[in-house]
Amino acid sequence: MDETLIESVLAIAARSEEAAYHATAEHDPAKIAEVVLTEVAELTRMLPGPDEQVPVQWDLGFGAERLGYVMTVGGDGATVESGWHEGADVVIRQDLTELLRTVYGEAGAHDSTREIFLNFPDGPPEADPAGRDPWRRAQGIAAARCATRAATQNPVDLTELALRTGADKWGRHWYTSFYERYVGKFRDRNVRVLEISHDEGESLRMWTRYFRRGQLIRVDSREKSLRPPMRARTVHGVQDHELLAPLAADRGPFDVVIDDGSRLNERVISSFTALFPHLRPGGLYVIEAVGVSYWPAWGGSSTDLNSPATTIGFVKTLLDGLNHQHIVRDGEYEPTLTDRTVSSVCMHHDITVIEKGLNTERAAPVWVRNADSALFEG
Repeated sequence: MDETLIESVLAIAARSEEAAYHATAEHDPAKIAEVVLTEVAELTRMLPGPDEQVPVQWDLGFGAERLGYVMTVGGDGATVESGWHEGADVVIRQDLTELLRTVYGEAGAHDSTREIFLNFPDGPPEADPAGRDPWRRAQGIAAARCATRAATQNPVDLTELALRTGADKWGRHWYTSFYERYVGKFRDRNVRVLEISHDEGESLRMWTRYFRRGQLIRVDSREKSLRPPMRARTVHGVQDHELLAPLAADRGPFDVVIDDGSRLNERVISSFTALFPHLRPGGLYVIEAVGVSYWPAWGGSSTDLNSPATTIGFVKTLLDGLNHQHIVRDGEYEPTLTDRTVSSVCMHHDITVIEKGLNTERAAPVWVRNADSALFEG
């Protein structure tokens, strides 16, 4: 789908209800409806639904217009087509502007105009000799629940999304609780996320569903038969400074950068130096699988634990930079970019989170730092 259209839809959804209505009118309401419902349909794949495919009729109001779309829910279905399904068992009616703000707008409830109609046969038992009606009713209810839940904000947490998409953030690793702790603050924001990854696209699908208003860029060293979600783009090439620096200059700044790529220590460090300057203030830079810092074949070391050529050794230098004001030196010292802008470093087992911000707090007076002995002793 056209990237400019996606950006326009996200921008419109961030406006007030009245402003969003007028902006939608200036664009093509039918195209905007298709974008929103395609997003909802894709999210139904992450949720429990009916065992068989069930057509759900969406009846969207926009001024005096009624826009009809049929969404297939359940089984392997996640499709949207314009039109009307006569006799659909499930009909969902809602104002288009409200649905737009529900899916892509700021956090809050936006469902005051939503109506759900379940059109099941309701005759006596003898009118259903095959006993099919209870099954049909159960499938329709499941489809209605799945579709309406997908059209709400944050219907599942990151762990559930990881399990549904097959991403290795929970099970093979145990990263999701850390991610929720740190990047959770961005979930309802219109963020830009860069992910360096090597899987088959599972994590990209997970992050696209998690950051419901986000635009994502994935860097992968190999081309794959991967259909990116609507709000995602893929870039192929070697994970190095030559690829990442111009990419970040063109597509940044970013709110979140996730390095789950080659894991080679040299490339992890090179990627950081290329991308961190293009991280927004308050943004987070996440490095996964930092345990490779100890593996010699990956450029690590289990003997020189402080080597700045390893990922963890490099992160230790960031900790020194975070406290550079307190280091006793001979002569003047000009703080580096990371000295000035790394505001926190949080290390957990096999994963580290680096926050960007101002690091300008003053140190103790020079005469205290240069004292011949501790001034205060117990």
